Amino acid sequence: MAEPLTLGKYEIQSVLGKGAMGVVYKAFDPHIERTVAIKTVRKDLVDPDLAAQFMGRFKNEAKAAGRLHHPNIVGVYEYGEDDKVAFIAMEYVDGTGLREYLNRKARFEFGQLVAITSQLLQALEFAHVRGVVHRDIKPANLILTSGGALKVADFGIARIDTTTLTMTGMVMGTPSYMSPEQCQGKDSDHRSDLFSAGVVLYELLTGERPFRGSPEMIAYNICNETPRPPSQVSSLALPPAIDDIIATALAKSPDARFQNAHAFNHALQLAAGGIPGASAALEATVVNLAHVELGPPAAAQWDDSTLSTVERNFARYVGPMAKLLVRKAATQTHDVSELYSVLAANIIDRDERDRFVATMPGASTGAAIRTLPTSERLLGSLGLAATGSRRTAPVSERSGSIGSRGMAPIPLEAQFVQETTQRLLVYLGPIGRVVAKKAAERAKSQQEFVQLVADHIGTQDRSTFLREVGFE
Repeated sequence: MAEPLTLGKYEIQSVLGKGAMGVVYKAFDPHIERTVAIKTVRKDLVDPDLAAQFMGRFKNEAKAAGRLHHPNIVGVYEYGEDDKVAFIAMEYVDGTGLREYLNRKARFEFGQLVAITSQLLQALEFAHVRGVVHRDIKPANLILTSGGALKVADFGIARIDTTTLTMTGMVMGTPSYMSPEQCQGKDSDHRSDLFSAGVVLYELLTGERPFRGSPEMIAYNICNETPRPPSQVSSLALPPAIDDIIATALAKSPDARFQNAHAFNHALQLAAGGIPGASAALEATVVNLAHVELGPPAAAQWDDSTLSTVERNFARYVGPMAKLLVRKAATQTHDVSELYSVLAANIIDRDERDRFVATMPGASTGAAIRTLPTSERLLGSLGLAATGSRRTAPVSERSGSIGSRGMAPIPLEAQFVQETTQRLLVYLGPIGRVVAKKAAERAKSQQEFVQLVADHIGTQDRSTFLREVGFE
């Protein structure tokens, strides 16, 4: 597909990045003579049955983000669309993503890390007070400008990246920064952003993510496991209170976390008070990046023979896309196990995913598969049960359930499961496939299947979902 010369009034100058759904361009607004970034979504990649709903959400989220005028938030200027794409024009930021700094093992001082996190929390506080929740706080959405200011990107529009597409083999990503309630498909609010901010702070402090592994293992660990305290992992001299701050930020229950970004930021300031230079960094509006040491780019740390071997193994499961996906993943990490984990997220079938992970050098098939959680363990963490593992009350016994309305049971067919799963992904993201698969194993009718999956959708969206599948 040829790149356009213009989008609306904007003159396209170059491509900043490409994703599964569209392209991000650098463009110029001739009316007021300013450079902008334009995020596009190709309409032909959206499931036709969901296009109207999806584009409506995209537009509403853009409107919400457009209300946020803050020095630490990438500004949104305009929403637009034509026959082929929908797009959002936003502030162009001359900077480098925090993900790139972490990939290159940047050596920050503690005061710099505190200043970065403080700016993030100030942006979140501003947005949350105005009723806007980000939903996808992670290093890739955090930009450090050339002058050292932090900018939070994709405010309120991150949900678009977890929507189902007609394209196969797309990168869905890993849930490393999701909160437990997001992994479980439960209602989430601003405190979910604070959990994600805690994950980012942990990675800044230690150089590693608190929850790692395959997508299923990450989801399980987020919901059940407590990571090692930063003081036991970090090479930095950390104040004693930092472990308690991380523990509070990463609490499994939203009620046990910091209840707002201001409280999180205040606790961080108090903890940093005894560290030389940290207090001054907290009061600054930018981070001095002049002395930040960077290692080589992650991709440069791989030899071609290793990546070629991974490509051959991966191509058995995703076809010609293997080379592109491997090269992209290699820029995100220099660890072979993490490389395999990132790539495995592109393989939908669990058995095939396990077989691919087993090709990792130094791992036998049995050893590789044993690193994954058992299905019963994983499903327990997601609020589900494997077939036969526990008794669930029949749908007709539940108050307010679909089966209690006198409707004759409708046999469950594969096509209905597939169509409903596509709609479910809009609400739950990638974990919706796990929810649907296990529900289909247990359900005896369409009504029971819909009830089982609907139980994992937040109360605000559940009625909409039931109407879409014809059960309300």
